[in-house]
Parts: sequence; structure tokens; C-alpha cells
Amino acid sequence: MSNIGQVMMWLGLIGVSVSSACYLVLCLKKENVLVRTAARMSFAGFALSVTVASMLLMHFILNHEFLYSYVARYSSRDLSLEYLISSFWAGQEGSFLLWVLLGSWLGILLMFKARDVEPQVMLIYNLNNIFLTILLIKQSPFRMLPIPPPDGQGLNMLLQDPWMVIHPPVVFVGYAAYTIPFAFAIAALWRRDYDGWIRSALPWTVFAFVSLGTGIIIGGYWSYKVLGWGGYWGWDPVENASLLPWLAGTALMHGMILQQTRKKLRKTNFVLAAFSFILVIYCTFLTRSGVLADFSVHSFVDLGITGWLVIFMMAFLSISLGFLIARAGDIPVSEKGESISYFSREFGLIAAIVVLCLSTVIVGLGTSAPLITRVLEKASKVSTEFYVNTNLPLSILMLFLLSFVPLLVWGKNSFSKLTRKLTWALIGVIVSGIITLLNGYPDLEVPLLSLGVLLLALLSGGAAGMNLFLATKLIRKRITISGAAIAHLGVALMFLGIVSSSAYDRSEKVRLVQGDVKSAMGYDITFNGPTFSREGKGMRLHLPLDVKGMGSQFGARPDIYSERGRDGQVKRFSHPHIRRGLVTDLYISPVDYIPGEKKSHSGSHLNLEKGKKVQFHDYELMFSGFDVSGMMGKKDAHDMSVGADIEVSYKGGEPVTLKPVMAVGQLHSPASRVKLPGPQEAYLTLVSMQANAKTVVLVYEGPEPAEDKESQEEPPAIIAEVSIKPGMTLLWFGTFLILLGGCIAIPRRWKK
Repeated sequence: MSNIGQVMMWLGLIGVSVSSACYLVLCLKKENVLVRTAARMSFAGFALSVTVASMLLMHFILNHEFLYSYVARYSSRDLSLEYLISSFWAGQEGSFLLWVLLGSWLGILLMFKARDVEPQVMLIYNLNNIFLTILLIKQSPFRMLPIPPPDGQGLNMLLQDPWMVIHPPVVFVGYAAYTIPFAFAIAALWRRDYDGWIRSALPWTVFAFVSLGTGIIIGGYWSYKVLGWGGYWGWDPVENASLLPWLAGTALMHGMILQQTRKKLRKTNFVLAAFSFILVIYCTFLTRSGVLADFSVHSFVDLGITGWLVIFMMAFLSISLGFLIARAGDIPVSEKGESISYFSREFGLIAAIVVLCLSTVIVGLGTSAPLITRVLEKASKVSTEFYVNTNLPLSILMLFLLSFVPLLVWGKNSFSKLTRKLTWALIGVIVSGIITLLNGYPDLEVPLLSLGVLLLALLSGGAAGMNLFLATKLIRKRITISGAAIAHLGVALMFLGIVSSSAYDRSEKVRLVQGDVKSAMGYDITFNGPTFSREGKGMRLHLPLDVKGMGSQFGARPDIYSERGRDGQVKRFSHPHIRRGLVTDLYISPVDYIPGEKKSHSGSHLNLEKGKKVQFHDYELMFSGFDVSGMMGKKDAHDMSVGADIEVSYKGGEPVTLKPVMAVGQLHSPASRVKLPGPQEAYLTLVSMQANAKTVVLVYEGPEPAEDKESQEEPPAIIAEVSIKPGMTLLWFGTFLILLGGCIAIPRRWKK
């Protein structure tokens, strides 16, 4: 049977290879219209082939064609339409295909925007597509199974959320977009055009900043909404994998602005352009090669592409270093006499770039810890405290810069003139300080850490106040020039939200028995009893709650989903209920469910320790020792048995020794069940023995005592963690402003 999907991938590889060859000819020779047309048509053919392949994979998924291994592994018949669509990028092969697809579409636009540097830019851009396409041919989503299963394994339940439908495409748009400034940078080095490339590459860099930033924020919101752990960022390696190129790309964006305006940081921007793109490949290697499989809940297993990813990364690292070394002496430096004032916008931007780069390096080292320690000793990872403690001073410094640097002009500044403009920053510091201290000094056990959090809160307020004033002023003039001020205001508000939701987060665990009212965090909570529903391959346990307090009354519906994983283990996922408020969020996350049961002692477990008497109903029992006579002289393990001597007396009568016996290798055998003395039909069954602890476990079967019959029902209960999270609205609004500022800046930069 022909595999048309695989055929389309081969056609795509041929198309992008021919396009690259034509662009190489244009790079080495003079302009040739026919060759340029062939290069563009070949790339269009590549984009068409990849698009058709993607449409085929989506068709196979939507029509449940489980003949294809990828479709069988990541989709199933019971999935709704939106989750069938998202199963396209649920696995490695599909996500790489998505990356190539989005990159091919961006490439079509890039061809006509690159203009006179099109041959060099598209040649470098095509190299990335060639590597990814070869990888897709090597590890194809179109592999077939000899016998198709009747149904697929389905989509991971954690991914069955609307935010996960859009998160991966947005992230991969960002990944593909960061290839473009890199391509412009290498083209500039090739052509010795060390300043002209900035104008063309800057709008693409801002676009990459917005798209990848959007993906990161969506991922954080999904974590907060779905995972039930109460957080939005856990410094997981896969989270950091998207953060690292974004931080480097943010530094590049600021460096480009400085070069475009003041003709500075030429060499630095070439390094940052290469750094941000190579980090995309490196982080892809970390998360998809399997090296972090034991250290990340999100990491993919190794599919045999590790070596190819290393070659991929080393190739682009070699290209970058080769061009940088070859042109290092040719790149002009700042003119003599153009020293940078320590009190200028230039110096502030350079300081911001240094802070962003330091954060990138520190987070990168922490994320790479399992790889580094694997070489030196046993692989291990760093704790979340490492990231917090190292990034806290950098965040403080960043917010300090945001409190006044945007007010500075290019060149030298007068401190006396600036002080009059700092009124809004001072107001922000005062307001933030009053609110912080009214809520209590952040007590984080470590005094230095508490001081750092307080400084972070004060400077966040200062940066928010100053950038609010600046954004308002610029919007009145012309909204298109307000993008940076709005984004910086968003950064300040985001950090205020981080401080509020982290340092002042309060939580309490409470046991909620069905029908009873319990108080937690100022709310009266009633558990109304569980309901069950079958979803996908598992079962969802709904835990409806009535919540009263703080002048409101509402119903909450957290739940616990259970399914058997592909490894045969039952996995449980807690889904919280979030009551969003303008100032605080109420976060209720189920920790455990305790099912209701009859207090019938039929089936009760008895744990007996050697030599200790236990009173149970009308019986007194004592485990006196093991009987290993069934082990003697037996050669076949299946003939061996071990018994337990249980002394039992009924209503104070003479003790009787019972000898339940367990056959080796069998869970139950007839000899493991013995009748208890007395007139009633009651039995003990030996179910397990612990030789080291000198204990045995038996199960009682028989009538329950008359005195217990009136209270034989034990209602179900849940253990829930109830949290108050202040500042979450501020945090999400801040992230929105960061992206909005970037979106406002794109048309302005594109027009230029």
C-alpha cells in the first residue's frame, strides 16, 4: 500500500533542497531572474507538499485511520473534534510536522519581504527546513502498522483542555519565527552589511517575541487552571525550554533598537541572533531526546533522533561561529569619542541586555543540570529554589532599570531634570509599600529572601507607576509609539502579581465529609457527595461543593480523573475549581477521595503482630509464630507453603490454635481460609505475611456485631486544599499588556 504522506515529505525535501541550491547560485553569482523564479517556485512546492502532508495526517486522525501508528498512539474514537485536532501535535512526530508547516508558511512571506538579501536569507532559512524535514522522514508520522487496532490509545487527559489546543501551534510559530532574525544576521555577515539588516529583522524579532511569549503565558495559565498544584510556573525543563530562547530573543530585540538608533552593539547583536535561534534547537534536543525523561513531567521519550538533533545543533553553531570569526575584524566599532554615559538610555538598555543574558545563562545551566551531572556523576536536577534565588536579584535590578531608564533620552541626561519626572515612580513605590506592609511583611523564613521580595514589590510598584504615566502620555500623542511603555507596564504588573500570589498565598487542607459543613480560609464548605462519569479511557469523579463566605455563595465542582496509562499504571489527575476575583482567587484542589463504606466487618483486615493480643468482636486473637514445615524437603517451589499459628479464644473460652496456610506463588488457596470457633459462621483468611516485621494480615468474614448495626454507613469524604491567591488578576493582566505592547510595536517596525 502506497504511503502518500511519506511521499509528500520526500517531495517537500526535494523542493526545499532545489530551492536552496538555486539560492546558493544567486549568492555566488549575479542576479538571474530564472534562477530566482526557480528558487521561489521550489520553496512554494515545499510549502505545498508539507501542507498536503499535514492535511493528510489531519484527515487520518479525523477519520480514525488507526493503520497509521501515530494516529493509533495519540487519538481515539471517543475524542471530541477539538481534541482530535490537537492530537495532530500531541506527539513528537506531529509537533515537528507542525513546526515545518508553520515555518513554510512564514517562509512564503519572508521571500517577498527579504528583498535584496533574499538569496542569503532564504538559503540559511532553508537549511533549518531541510534538517527538520529529514528528521520527519527519519521519524515519520506516517508509519503504518501491520494490523490496525480497533481503537487508538487516546490523548493524554491533561492535554484535553481548550488552552492546549492552541498552546503548541503558538509556541511553534515562535520557534519558526526566531529562525528569521538568525537568517538575516548570517546574511548580513555574508554581505558585510552590518547595520542594514536590523531594519528588516527587527519586526520579525518583535513578532517572535510576541508569539513565543503568548505560548509561554498560555502554558502558564493552563498549568494554573488544570494541574491542581496551585501554581503557574514550576521551572520544569520543558517550561524553561521555551523561556530560554524567549529571554535571549528579548535581549536581542533591545540590542537591535540600540543599534538601529545609536549604531552600537553590532557584534553583540550577531551573537544574540545566533544564540536565540540555537537555543531553540538546544532546548528541542533537551526535551525531545529523552535525556530529561526522568526529570520532567512533560519531556518526551527518545525516539532515536538524539544524534540527529546534535548534528542539527552543531551545524548551525559551526555556521554562526564561522561567519563571526571570519568577519570579527571587519565589523565596525563605535566611533572614537562616542563613549556611553553611565546616565543615559544607551547604558540602561545595555544593562537590561546584560540582566536578560545572565538570566538566560543561569536558567540554562539549571535546566541542563541533568545533562551536566550525567557526564560528571549520577544525573540530578536543581531545585526550584535555585531558580528563585538566582533570578530574584536579577529581577530586582531589571525593575530598578524600568523605574527610570524609559524616561532617559539618548546621550547625556541631567539628573536634576529627571528627578521631576520620577514623581510617578515614587508614588508607585509608596502605594506598593503601603499595600505590602498592610498585608504583613513577607515572612519567608530566610530573612535575606524576605528582604528581596519586599524590594521586588517596591520596585515593581515604582516601575508600574512610572510606565503608567509614560504610556498614558505616549498614547495621547500617538498610540503606535506607546508599545514599549505598555509592555514595560505589563512587566511591572506581572511581578506585582508574582509577589502577591507567591509571598502572600495562604492555604489550608481540610477533610470534607459528605453532608458536614467545614470552615477553611474564611469559607464554609459542604461536600454534597460524589458522582461518577466515564470519559475517554478512564473515569471522572465529580466532587460538588457548596461554598459560602465573604458575602457570596456558589457551587464549586473540582474533580479527579483516573485512567490506566500505557505502562499499565493507574494515573490520577486532580482538576481544581477556581473562583476568580478582582483581588484574589479562591483555589480548591482535591487531594484525595475517601469512598464511603459499610462498617460491616465482613471483609475487615486484621494486622497481627507476633506476641500481641488483639480484641476483635467476640474474639481474642494472637499471632504466635510462622509454621515453615511446608517448606521442608520440597524441591518444587509450587509444592511449598508457609503457615501462621493464630491462637483464638471465643468469648473468653479456651484458646484454639488455627493454622491458615499460604501456598508459595499463589494469592489464595483453600488452606489459607480457616473457621473461627463459636456457633456462628465466621472465617479468617491469611492474605499476606511479613517475615522481617513478624506480622500477618488476615481478612475476617462473618456477621457483624449487633451493637454496630445501627451505624453501619460511613459517608464518603474528600481531602481538599483550599487556597487564597491574591494578585492573580494583576499577573494575567500584566502578561496581556506585555504582549499588547509587542503587538503595537510590530506594525510600526514593519512600516519602517
